[in-house]
Amino acid sequence: MADDAHSLQVEVARELVELSLQRSYMNTERTLAVWTRTALSLMIFGIAVDRFGLLMNHPPWHVTDIHLLLPNPLSTLGGIVLVAMGVAILLAAGFRFLAYGLRWYRVNPRKVAYHTPWLAFSFAMLMAAFGIALLVVLCVFRQ
Repeated sequence: MADDAHSLQVEVARELVELSLQRSYMNTERTLAVWTRTALSLMIFGIAVDRFGLLMNHPPWHVTDIHLLLPNPLSTLGGIVLVAMGVAILLAAGFRFLAYGLRWYRVNPRKVAYHTPWLAFSFAMLMAAFGIALLVVLCVFRQ
């Protein structure tokens, strides 16, 4: 009787450890998602700064002097820096997640039933590629 209670406690403890391991891995995925969202927000804000000239002293709206309506180099540079920061965050978070995820997955294979660490890493790298394409557009097509 006591042996049955002990084996039941051991089984419950093993299940709790397994759930804790799954929760730990899911927390790292959630952290990557938060960093991805932050990086995308930086990139979007960088586009807005560049295209709408948010870092310049805007002339009064009735001014028609053409040189005052050209894009401000400070706004363009600010937009490029914000997009580049977003790309850097995506690359750093993606590779850090991959390093942790692969190490975790080697120790605990098949604990996550749906996917391996490569899925979340691939998404982060696709977003980084999108950010690099944005940098190219911002640098080449300055109008």
